[in-house]
Amino acid sequence: MNPETATEQITITLSPAERFYQNHLKRVSNYQKSHPEKCREKCKKYNDRLREQQPDRYAELLQQKKDYYLAVRKPKLVAEREAKKQAKSQTAVATA
Repeated sequence: MNPETATEQITITLSPAERFYQNHLKRVSNYQKSHPEKCREKCKKYNDRLREQQPDRYAELLQQKKDYYLAVRKPKLVAEREAKKQAKSQTAVATA
């Protein structure tokens, strides 16, 4: 059987509790997408409260955000910029 043309159907059976949880995650995601201002306000209140009441946990949260930015976001942004520069230089060479 050719693996490129073979189509297998993979069925995953979930328990009722797992289905309920998956549907809950979808509903939460949809709510957050349709009410971004409410979610932004809730997050801001949480961060303000955390900063005032638990400064050590707030500092830990900031460190986690910084680590994520340095490990994931910044390399991705740098790679995107480099790809744009290369594409731009290639189109300039092709048109010249």
